[in-house]
This record gives sequence, structure tokens and C-alpha cells, in this order.
Amino acid sequence: MSAQTTRRGSRAQRTPDDRFATALRRLRWPVVIVWLILIVALDPLSSSLSKATNDTASAYLPSSAASTKVALLQEAQRGPGQPETNAAIVVFARGTGPTAADLTAADLTAVAAARTAVAGLIGHVAGLAAPGTAVPSPDGKAVEFTANITGQASQGGIDRDAVQAIRAAIAAPTSRAGDGLVAAVTGTAAVNADTSGGNAQTELLLTALIVVAVILLIVYRSPVLWLLPLVGSIAAIVSAQAAAHGLANAGLTVSTLSADILIVLVFGAASDYALLLVHRYREELRHHATTEAAMAVTLRRTLPTLLASAATVTCAMLCLLIADSASLHGLGPVGAVGIVAALLAQITFLPALLLVIGRAAFWPRIPRDGAAGREDSRVWAGIATRVATRPLTTALIVVVLLGAACAGLASLRIDNNPVDNVKGNPGSVVGQQLIDAHYPAGAIAPLELLAPPGVAPAAATAARATPGIADVLKTAPIPGYDSYSVVLTGAPYGSAGTAAIVSLRQRLGDDAPGSLVGGFPAIQYDAAQAAGRDTLVIIPLVLVVILIVIGLLLQAVVAPLVLVLTTALSFAASFGLSSLLWRYGFGYHGVQSVIPIYIFIFLVALGVDYNIFLSARIREESRTLGTKEGTLRGVGVTGGVITAAGIVLAGTFAALTQIPAVSIAEVGTAVALGVLLDTLVVRTVLVPASLLTIGEHVWWPSRRGGRHVRMVAELRVRSG
Repeated sequence: MSAQTTRRGSRAQRTPDDRFATALRRLRWPVVIVWLILIVALDPLSSSLSKATNDTASAYLPSSAASTKVALLQEAQRGPGQPETNAAIVVFARGTGPTAADLTAADLTAVAAARTAVAGLIGHVAGLAAPGTAVPSPDGKAVEFTANITGQASQGGIDRDAVQAIRAAIAAPTSRAGDGLVAAVTGTAAVNADTSGGNAQTELLLTALIVVAVILLIVYRSPVLWLLPLVGSIAAIVSAQAAAHGLANAGLTVSTLSADILIVLVFGAASDYALLLVHRYREELRHHATTEAAMAVTLRRTLPTLLASAATVTCAMLCLLIADSASLHGLGPVGAVGIVAALLAQITFLPALLLVIGRAAFWPRIPRDGAAGREDSRVWAGIATRVATRPLTTALIVVVLLGAACAGLASLRIDNNPVDNVKGNPGSVVGQQLIDAHYPAGAIAPLELLAPPGVAPAAATAARATPGIADVLKTAPIPGYDSYSVVLTGAPYGSAGTAAIVSLRQRLGDDAPGSLVGGFPAIQYDAAQAAGRDTLVIIPLVLVVILIVIGLLLQAVVAPLVLVLTTALSFAASFGLSSLLWRYGFGYHGVQSVIPIYIFIFLVALGVDYNIFLSARIREESRTLGTKEGTLRGVGVTGGVITAAGIVLAGTFAALTQIPAVSIAEVGTAVALGVLLDTLVVRTVLVPASLLTIGEHVWWPSRRGGRHVRMVAELRVRSG
């Protein structure tokens, strides 16, 4: 008789009178009822989260940045809670390139008619102001006019509806001018319109729901079982969104990006927790006469792992509280409450649902007490056996391949141009191309210079003398400051714009103390600086936090180091492959400076889940089987569930690609690709190979040798 048989036998001897099992049986209906009441009660807050998001310029900047101060002064001038104004620029040209033909008389007539048509929308389209005068380009090949749209910053639908109305209004006059005249609407309002959907969060939730449902159906092959984790995930989503709404009302910055990511984060994490719990529950049902006894053992065995997993992700999220960026700072608590909601739902609501339905939940493949059943995956057990034959060679091969994937990072390009965040080639992109071809490079996005009245003349003089500045125009003052519009000679979001901003601020510091430089190019520059600082601080902190949590779980030092190093390598490889995919597969221009830290947090924090699932089971099995046999069994038993969990998580994050913003799509593709790499290569090949290469010393200092422990256990069985 083996030690493993003894362990199973001891489980089978547990009775329904066990206090924990009895409590689970008695509480199953009350828990279900409480959760259903919570879902109904919290749904209004959950469904209105999009109205509480904050996407103003100051929401993405550190409070100390000069551009933040400019944005806050402008917001204060409008008044608390007052709407902000975005520009819709309507531009006309005969062709999209610099070699476009001159505009004809018929073209100019069409422009005038289009401007009249836009003016006719006033009073019918919310927030639309009268269009400005038509401004011809210096080369005479283009004409543009601006129509401002005013609305609450968090209500992107105002920009979207107004831009759609403007595009419809100019279509008929443009077509009457004949073939060749191109008209497009660009500007900040058009960019907002083209990067937002009508009900983006609802559509995202439905997509994630369908993806998870299909995968769970394939995994469980049961007409009932797949629905229960899904119900638990929905309960977690509702709770998390309601909590995020409360955080937003309390003053925390919750951006649209954070709100979108929250959905897939909770869905993916909740599904992972459910898969692990149900997998172990099905295993225990074969060793217990009652469902509550099986569930009691399941929770006792899986709760430490689930708690460690959730604690790791939660702590990683809370590390974002030290971020300079307000949106990244706000994502920390939002992600943390999401993970907590996912954990609570799947360790309370899901077990209660499983106990209410009983073994019938697994129909038609119902696990019976004492029935034979294969607990491990044949595929992953076979892979583990092959890895064990040459663990060092396998580990080296995988490390080399992952290192080669890291080379893709050379193709990464930081790009903070707002227009490049628009997917495809909609009107905002076409319009920007027309303006770039026919108007001065800096005209579309001037800097905003605020100077105290006493030094305003000196500030204007210093600005005009700064290299890279084309013009300085006085604008309406705001309380306490004179205001100027500073037009750059080069591309405002490129290296020339960055150099001009740095030089201008240095000159103003010497010649006009107290002056502030803001505007969209300065906002993007300050955001990039904050992102660089956050990356250098947050990444090491998160890795240390993960190392500590895994160390406490495994009560070891060497194994956690191995797991963290493989996690870091997996992230770098995934990011490198994603960079190649973005540039050469999807044709994206680059990645916004803040996006790498988002990807790191989700890939590392969520990827470590599988490290914890695998290492905890290997640790459990190694106590009686030794490290080699424990690793083989751990991979065999968890390989299938880790694969399923990874596919679910990858599928939910891939749903982000339907959002029309490039930055969100980049997060979705990178996390999906990284999770698959984690699931299929790192956690189930590289980690076991590394553990087997190191051997028994991997558990130092908490154990002295798995073989000795196994021999002692076998001797005890024989003597008993």
C-alpha cells in the first residue's frame, strides 16, 4: 500500500458530521440568496460606472507636472463640474498627399455649403458651437474650419454624436463638387469619437461572457456545470464595478481604460479560481460519499492556494498607488477590489451553487464515490515525463527561445500622438493626414503658455527666441495669468516637439519664473516622463512583492526565486513578440508610454497565478513523493486546469481588441499572447524543468529531502 493510497483513504473516512461540511450544507441556500440580492441591489451602481469615469487631461498626469497645473487652472476657470470643449476640425483637399491638385471654384463653393450645413446643426446637436471661419492652407491646396463641441469630459458620447452629425452634414456638399474632393473631420473631438464605442463596456462584457461560456462548455462537456462558474463571474463583475463606482465617487481617478480592463480582469481571474476549485472538487467527489464532505476538503486544500494567488495580484495592484500617473494610481485600488470580488464570489457563491445542485452538476460524467477516474491529464503527464528525462537541456532550450523572443523589443517604439491611438483609417486619421500635408506641423496642437502678468512680456520674448517655436499668439487670460498660444515648427508629438518643450521650460525658468507650459504636446511629454519613472519604480517593487508572497506560500527561498525569474523572462518574451505583432502584423505606429506598465502588471500579476497553482500542488505532492515524482504528478494533475484557465484568461483579454482604441487593443493582445506563452510553455515546461534540474534543494530551507520524507512515509505505512 502506498502513502498516496493512505492519504486518499483518510479522506474517504471523513463523515458528513464534520463541522465544516455541516456548515456548508446548512449555509448553501442562505449564501445563494444573499448573493442574488447583492447582484440586484448593486446592479444600478455597476451599470453606471462609465458615467463616473474621468478622462480629463489631469487624470493621466502627475499632480506636480506643469501641464497638470495648466489643465487644472483651465478647469477652475470653467468652474467645478463644468463641461470642457474639444475641437472638430473639418478639412478639405483634392487628394490626400502633398501632391494634391489645387482646389477649384466648385470645391470652394462646396466648402462654403458644408460650413453652412454644419452651422445648421446648432440647436439640434448637443454641445455644438458655430463653426469658425474657413482657413486656407499656405499652399492653397486645402481649406479647414473648426467647430467646437462642449460637453462633460466623462461623456464621450457627446463628441461621438456631434462628430457623426458633422460628417453626415458635409457629405452631400462634398459629393456635389465631383470626384476628387476629400473631406474629413479630425481634431480632439473626432479622435474621441473614433476611439470610443456606443456601449463599449456592455459589448465588452457580452463578448467576454460568450468567450468564457464557449471555453467552459468545451472544458466541462456538461450542459449544467459551465453555467455555475459563469454565474459566479457575473456576480464578481457586478460587485467589482459597483465598488469601482464608489471609489470614483470618493475622488479616486477611474479612467475609461481602467473601467474596460476591470471587466476582463475580474472575468479572467474569477474563471481561473472557478476552474481550480471545480477541478479539485471533482477529484474529491470520487473519495467522499457526500458533496458537502467533498467540498469541505476541496476548500481546505484550495483556499491557501487561491488566497495566495489573490493576495499576490492584489498586492501587485496596490503597488500602483505609488505611481505618479493619476490613472495608473487609480487602477491599483480598482484592480484590487476586482480581484477580491472575484475571490469572494468563487469561494462562497460558486460552492453554494455546486452544493445546491449536487453531483448532477457534472452530468453526464458524474463522479461517484469510489469510482475510478483519471485525475491527471494524459497529455501533460506525458510532457512532464519527457521533460524529466533531460530537465537541464529542456530548460536551456526554452530559455534560449524565450531570449530570442525578447529581441522583438528592439522593434518597440514609443508613440504618444493621440491620432495614432485610433485603429484603422477613419476620418480623424485621414483628416490629420490632410493637415500634416498642407498646414504647418505645429498648427494642429499648439502649446499653452501661462505667465504671471508681471513676467508675461518676458515669457513671450523667451518663447519667441526658443528654437523650434514658429509663433507666439496672445489669447484670452485666465485668473492670475496671461495666456499665449505657442505654435511649434516641428511635429508636436515627435522628437522636435519634445526638444522645444524642454528648451522652452528651461528658458522660462530663467527669464520668466512662475510661467507654465501646457497643452496636448506638453501633456503627452509629462505623461511619458511619469511613465518612465513609474516603470523604474513599480516593476522591481512588484517582483519583490510576488517573491515574498510565493516564499510565504511555499516556505522556501530557492523555488520562489526560480518562479519570479521565469515570470520576468516570460513577460519580456511576451512583450517582444507583441511588439513585433503590433508593428508588422497590425501596422500600429507604436505604443503609448504608459501602456508597458499596464501590460507588465497584468501579465506578471495574473501569470503568477499559474505559478502558484502549479508550485503549490507540486509542493503538496513532493512532501510524500519527493521532488521528482511530486513534480511529475503536480504537472499531470494541474496541467489540464492551468491550460484551461490560461485559455479562458487569454480569451477574455483578447476581447479588448474589439475596442477601437489602439492602446486598449495592445493591452489585450499582449496579455492574451503572454498568458498563452505562460500556460503552454513557461508554467508547464520551463518551471518543471527548472525544479527538476535543481532537485531537492529547490525547497531550501524548509525541507531536507523529499526522498527521505517519502521513505519515512512508506515505512510508517508498512509498520501500520
